This record gives sequence, structure tokens and C-alpha cells, in this order.
Amino acid sequence: MVGNLNPVSVGGKSTSRKSKGVVLIASADDELRKRWTQALQDVFPIHEVSERTELEASLTNDKPSVLLLDLGLPHLRDVASVSALQRLSPSTNIILFATGHDDQAAMGALKAGAKGYCNKDTEPSLLKKAVNVVQKGEIWVGRKTIAHLLAELTSLSESRQKNSPDLPEIYLNYLTPREQQISMLVGEGAHNKEIAYRLKISERTVKAHLTSIFQKLQIPDRLRLGLFVAGHKNNKSRQSHAHPETPSPLAGEGAG
Repeated sequence: MVGNLNPVSVGGKSTSRKSKGVVLIASADDELRKRWTQALQDVFPIHEVSERTELEASLTNDKPSVLLLDLGLPHLRDVASVSALQRLSPSTNIILFATGHDDQAAMGALKAGAKGYCNKDTEPSLLKKAVNVVQKGEIWVGRKTIAHLLAELTSLSESRQKNSPDLPEIYLNYLTPREQQISMLVGEGAHNKEIAYRLKISERTVKAHLTSIFQKLQIPDRLRLGLFVAGHKNNKSRQSHAHPETPSPLAGEGAG
């Protein structure tokens, strides 16, 4: 995406670059900030902070596109702090960095609103990829963590459906046919590029539809949308088994 020329703060120096959205690096570790900045500064405008107060001020005033947050930052209690930081800048995509990997902590981070959870020693090439992925509204986390989270949230979703089994169906009816198509593909795990290819539309159009879908369904991100759609499919599957003569309208949906 081509933007305007914006000042970039790197180690106290200002430069100019076509902006893809400012990346804010928050860590008290000078070497870590330097390593992350060197990995990203040729692609993204970078700003650095080393204290919690500076972090909150930057989120409030600058609204960065992505925040790389070192969980070792002083006065940052734990992943529960993510929710408070997110409220300062709802549009900022937060990636948390920890020493080692803990699936439970990663799950807690995603539930709190983070879009990614990584090891502090992540390779530069993967760091760039992580930033690119979350800027697109997607999640960057280990496959095992996603599997655990999906299992937990699907269980909760199925439990709720027993009390209101038609709820997903009712809300999906608020979507246009195209939005329903895109929702089903998200439920299959398709990324924006794949959805655009399969539906022969642009990625920009996919993003616009997803924004509309999130607003209509009051769902915050594609992970929750996927679970919502999965609940809809599970409900339809149960109905199909109960009435085998009635085919499910979702059979083969989006399989192009």
C-alpha cells in the first residue's frame, strides 16, 4: 500500500519513508529493540519506547498499526494488560513476545485481544512475516496454540448452541450472499488471498466485506467468525442427521 511520507523514529533519529503503517516497538531491552528495528526498518516506519508510560502515550496519540510488545517491559503485569492497552488504540494489532513459548499464555493473549504471540528470539524473516500477517487482520501464533484454542472455544460455542441452536442461522441471514460465501470460506480456514482467488475478487474487496461482516455480527476478528461459522455448520449437521431426507444447504459450500 502506498502512503504519504511520514517521519520515522529509529533510535532517536527521524527519516522519511512511504508508510505501510507505523510499527511501535516496546521493550526495555536496548539490544532487543535494536535487533527488531534492524529487521523491520527497511519495510516499516518504526518508533521505539522503553517504558510503560511512553507506550501508553504513543498508543493514545499515534495509533500505530502494529505493536511489538516485550512482556518483560517494566510495570507490565502479564498478558491481562493487553486489554487495557488495546482500549487506548483499538485499531492497533498487538504481537506479544515472551521468553520461550507457553501455550496457555498464548491462549490467554489471544483471548485478551492480541493478534500474535512469539518468542523473543524470532528470526528477522519471521518477524517481518508476523507483522505483515497481523496487519491483514490475521493471527500469528503456533499451530498447537490455535488447535488448543479452537478446541476450547468450539466446546463453548457448542454448549451455547444447546440453549439457542438457531442463533448462528438467524444472524447469518443478516449477511448478503457474498458475505455469507466469504464467512463460509473463513470457516474453512481460507486466508484473504485464497478467498479473493476462489471468488475472483480483489483482496481489498475481501477486506471490505469482512469489515461489514464483523460489524453486522458484532464479531471482533476472523478467528471468532470461523468459530461462529463452525457452530452454524455443526447445527446444520445435526439437523441433517435428524432429517436425512433434507439436504444441508451448506453441502459443498465454497468448494471451488
